[in-house]
Amino acid sequence: MRTTTTAVAAAALVLGLTGCSVGDTGGSTAPPRSSSGTSTPAPTAAASGDTSGTPSADGTTAATEAHTAEELSAVFRRIQFEPGEFDTTDAMLDSVYPGLTVSDASCLAPFGVGWDGDDTSGPIAFGTSNDRSMTAVVASTGDVEAATDLVGDARDALTRCADGSELFTMDGQRVETTVAPMRSTLTGTDESLGWRIRGTVGGAPFTLVGLTGRVGGDVVALVGWDPASNTTNVPLASQMFVDDL
Repeated sequence: MRTTTTAVAAAALVLGLTGCSVGDTGGSTAPPRSSSGTSTPAPTAAASGDTSGTPSADGTTAATEAHTAEELSAVFRRIQFEPGEFDTTDAMLDSVYPGLTVSDASCLAPFGVGWDGDDTSGPIAFGTSNDRSMTAVVASTGDVEAATDLVGDARDALTRCADGSELFTMDGQRVETTVAPMRSTLTGTDESLGWRIRGTVGGAPFTLVGLTGRVGGDVVALVGWDPASNTTNVPLASQMFVDDL
């Protein structure tokens, strides 16, 4: 288990998550959110992403020790995320971005969507941060090749589903998106990628920041919507997940 995240950084994130309610976003514009856990067409976007870090050495298949679902849930709670609240990753994202639909579900791979229905993903946990400004999905595959494939799916989606207005709609309105790579600052990963989406829906602007990182056979996908905090909290929370796996 890695312990490189400093106590100060951890305390800062925990205070931010536990001290901020959905209404405490400093007036920032954000996608509408609901508390519903019902599963409707899944949300958000994908983008062309920047990658940093290098896949493990020679790319050969290697088995790793997988975490149990209970261990993953414990990691979520330590980082102030709530696991087990939703039945599917689709339902989790729909609770944060209600009414958003996508024409190609594979474009949601950078959000970890579909990992819960993939037999190769192994034990999986997913949930929102306590302030609901971020979503996280962690899969512990127990296999380097399988984990590498999950990161590859996210990277492919970030390339295929980048900019435009044809992929996403919200309540019948087209969602305009522009994607830019974001350099990953994650340490202790075998590979990682980061991205930022800026867009508008119905004239209202929004910003999403995402990071995906692999540690051996474990993969974490974390996305934040709140422009007041996502550039800081997404890297910080992602690093805490990496350190705790």
